[in-house]
Amino acid sequence: MPFDHKPEPIAISRPKEKARTRRHKDNLYGQISETKFNRYVVHDIKRYRKYVEEGGAAVYSQDELDALEASGISDRLPPRATGYYLDLAKRSTAVRNLIKARPEEMEDLSGEKDPSNQLRYSPVPGLLHKYELCLIYVVRTCSSWCRYCYRSDFLTGKTEKDTASIHEITDYIQSHNAKVGAGEITDKPRIREALLSGGDPMVLSNRNLFDYLNALAEAGLEIIRIGTKEMAFFPERFDDNFFEMLDLFHELHPHVLVAFMVHFTHPDEVLHVTEGGEWVRDEHGRFLRNRLVESAAQRLRSRAFVTLENQTPIIDSVNDNADVLRILQQELKRMGVNNHYYFQCREIEGFRAFAVPVETAWKIHADSQHGLSGIERSRFALSTEAGKMELVSVIEGDERLASIGGPLGEALADGLVIFRLHRTPYENRQSDLVIARRNPDALWITGYEDRILYDGRREDAQDKFGPLLAALGPALLNAAE
Repeated sequence: MPFDHKPEPIAISRPKEKARTRRHKDNLYGQISETKFNRYVVHDIKRYRKYVEEGGAAVYSQDELDALEASGISDRLPPRATGYYLDLAKRSTAVRNLIKARPEEMEDLSGEKDPSNQLRYSPVPGLLHKYELCLIYVVRTCSSWCRYCYRSDFLTGKTEKDTASIHEITDYIQSHNAKVGAGEITDKPRIREALLSGGDPMVLSNRNLFDYLNALAEAGLEIIRIGTKEMAFFPERFDDNFFEMLDLFHELHPHVLVAFMVHFTHPDEVLHVTEGGEWVRDEHGRFLRNRLVESAAQRLRSRAFVTLENQTPIIDSVNDNADVLRILQQELKRMGVNNHYYFQCREIEGFRAFAVPVETAWKIHADSQHGLSGIERSRFALSTEAGKMELVSVIEGDERLASIGGPLGEALADGLVIFRLHRTPYENRQSDLVIARRNPDALWITGYEDRILYDGRREDAQDKFGPLLAALGPALLNAAE
């Protein structure tokens, strides 16, 4: 489908110029203390073998490691995890499946090299500008690596994406907002938010993280999001020194909201899991939580300028179960974490090894909403090039309607899927619909492109109704006869 002009991507390595960022701020940065963490990060198969030999958590057999080496799995995404998370993986099948590399990942590497064509929205290296929010790549690593990671192309350096220079980013934000204020830019709103991403910003030192927070606040942003799975991978990161830095930031910028976009995928990352892989309830029937995770969440929630939002994809053999998702949503809300999005697994290279079909994932999520209160519920969406498309409904077909004839009869016999443009860069397409014939095997929106009846992603009204009009033609002809 046609989209607006794609700017030429820029991808070069630039100095981060920390000295310039911190010039004349010795007293300020002198108040920020660092912690030397020992995450016991195990990266790639060779180092994992050594880790196990030294008594580390064994989640692979030697035969599995041999098979991984023979498959060349590290060319796609090297296995990586913290000692903390590997220990949890020993007790949890779901967690093990989340980080455990499998040779079948290499059997089909079809998928998008640059998921959702993100470089199209990158006017400055390390920045994606799609909405009133811009995403900023601040680091090229995480404590552990999810096998389904839709930033794997960035982590491995396979695309032209680069980490951001904070000076280039703030210059761009201020320039853009000045042009919006002067009426020079009318097709994009003022930038109000930034999402720090990567990689995981929480693996940065406190000073390095403060560089971004402080500069973005000085550039006039109202909300700064921190996209992180560190609360699941290594909750000890949320220590006294980190909170002192966060409080210092708030003292300097009291009107800036900090939103932690956490990434819990399964209840085992939140709850207390016994050696036998069981959850434990208290005398009131409530689940006991992981002490480290609960402490981190409580300390964040105690600050009025902080909010916590969870988002995660639905992944085969990890959380593709309605009861599991229901418990996760209940327990997160009870812990003070809002349920933001549940996503369809993106069409990254190798995604077929862990993706659940779109309609199956929608059904799992829909079933998980039963029994949840209004404040516990979430959305199921696809994060596509056209924006976030919420899958609103899957309508069962009726074979009797095939008698209408033509593409319309086929569509009504097969059933329909209805997407809503929940979040889009284009103001005139906000909340429009995409209606397509069902495809139970589709793993991404690409599986519906040849089945669309109404396409709200298109700008021109005639183009939107074009497929539907073409489908109506034979039906109308049959009716006339």
